[in-house]
Amino acid sequence: MILGICNDPDILSVVKLVKLVITIIKIAVPIILIVSCMIELFHAVIKAEVSESLNSITRRIIAAIIIFLIPTGVDIIFRLVDYEKVYYPCIENSTTEGISSARQIKAESLILLAKNTLLEDYYFQARDEINHMTDTEKQKALNDELNTIHTEIEKAKKERDERENNKYSKTGTYTKTELMDKDEQSVKNMSNEEFIKYVAALAQDVYHEYGGVLPSITIAQACLESGYGNSFEPTSHNLYGMIGYPSSKPLVTRTRKFENFYDATYYHYKYFVDLGPQYYSEFNKACARKDAMGAASYLWKYAGGEQAYPGKVKSIINTYNLTKYDN
Repeated sequence: MILGICNDPDILSVVKLVKLVITIIKIAVPIILIVSCMIELFHAVIKAEVSESLNSITRRIIAAIIIFLIPTGVDIIFRLVDYEKVYYPCIENSTTEGISSARQIKAESLILLAKNTLLEDYYFQARDEINHMTDTEKQKALNDELNTIHTEIEKAKKERDERENNKYSKTGTYTKTELMDKDEQSVKNMSNEEFIKYVAALAQDVYHEYGGVLPSITIAQACLESGYGNSFEPTSHNLYGMIGYPSSKPLVTRTRKFENFYDATYYHYKYFVDLGPQYYSEFNKACARKDAMGAASYLWKYAGGEQAYPGKVKSIINTYNLTKYDN
């Protein structure tokens, strides 16, 4: 940063201001001292006390000369000490032209960054530097270049906003918003195949983000527990027949309720994570191996000990080839 400090237009502007203050002091103070000497000498002549005032007048004149010469002496010493010219260019470049040139260099650098990244921050910084330049011809050329880049920045910004606001799930079938906002009635009106595609999008999104339960297991359980979306409890969004369990939130008396189907799918995954160490360690190991049939064998615990439950889940997985969603 030290090597480039004298190319910073803001630093150069401060140095220019300091130089102006020093120049004012260098000129104004000696003038004030000399004028005061003349006034004192005038009064001394009138009072015939010239000899008594000479010492005071002489000291003021010497002080005026010293103050006038100090900046020059400091400048000479600074040049000798800064023989590698690390800092002295700050003084040399702190002119109106030098600052404008530095702003041009900084603006060109920011324009390049704006072009490469298509980020608005660099665009606005470059615009600010250009507006403070004094060379109108170069100012216009850089403005024209920046305006061209701004079109690309706006286009990129729009695309980023669209991706963020209309983010597709891992299946590409539904947007993130559609997954979150799907109402219960529309799910009830789905065919079995449509229901499976919707739950697959939910299951894959959760699986790819958190791991855990294989999507084929999640889909098959949703089909079984909700009758392919036709028989879950109203306003619950509970496709998985889930009831409260230790350390779970939200926890209700028995049947759990969720804000949306995505939330329900997340807590279906969370159920097996929370109770895994105590009840579902083998189930989770099978999911980690992507062994859907092996994992389904342990689901009798989910059904309160119903031994036929794993076979029903396996049958749905086989019928609809649900393991294709496990990749």
